[in-house]
Amino acid sequence: MKKSLLIIGFLFQLLTANAQTGVIYNFAFRIDDELVTQMKAQNKEHQILNIATVEDMPKELSDTISLISEKMIGEFLNATISSMRPEEKMVMGALPEHLMYLPANTFKKAVKTMENQNFYIDIACHIAASGGTKITLANESFSKVKPKLSLTIKVFNQEKEMVNSLEVVLKDFEKLRSHTFEKTYGINGLGQNTDEVTISETINSNDVLRMYVMGLVDALN
Repeated sequence: MKKSLLIIGFLFQLLTANAQTGVIYNFAFRIDDELVTQMKAQNKEHQILNIATVEDMPKELSDTISLISEKMIGEFLNATISSMRPEEKMVMGALPEHLMYLPANTFKKAVKTMENQNFYIDIACHIAASGGTKITLANESFSKVKPKLSLTIKVFNQEKEMVNSLEVVLKDFEKLRSHTFEKTYGINGLGQNTDEVTISETINSNDVLRMYVMGLVDALN
């Protein structure tokens, strides 16, 4: 019995020693103004969809994007990932085209604040209003914009040596709202989108989430 406990203890120490951790210290998420000026609140059952304009981007959207990034990048790196989310009181009036409530730190601050991490991650995402295809809306109608997503993920070690660099550009979002994800991580917005839409609508916050996750899946595969 004592020998078994010693073996279990040794294995636990070995697993703990080999456990890797990382932190998303900077996450720049930019959306062209043309894509968000027509956003409006829909489907009140899901807070993540309650959005009117870019100035009123919900914190829930930033939180969900951080969460899905931590889980998916963590699986890719085989590590436990967290985010250096800003305190709500510290979020100032960001530029209108930027998604707020996401990490915004320098590498130097990240290393000082979050010591001894295996990975320090910098993400940049831009959803442009042109360059792609129109999104299929309700009644066989199409969006007025042609969104294109550019995503870059840079992974550094504690000495700021590049461990990994991932980049993807997606231009085809025609079937965005009927796209089915293999993994949803418990996030309702990643199920098939059946929310009511109007002919005049461009994209909503759930579309933003789905476009970003499609980019993540492509970049990490």
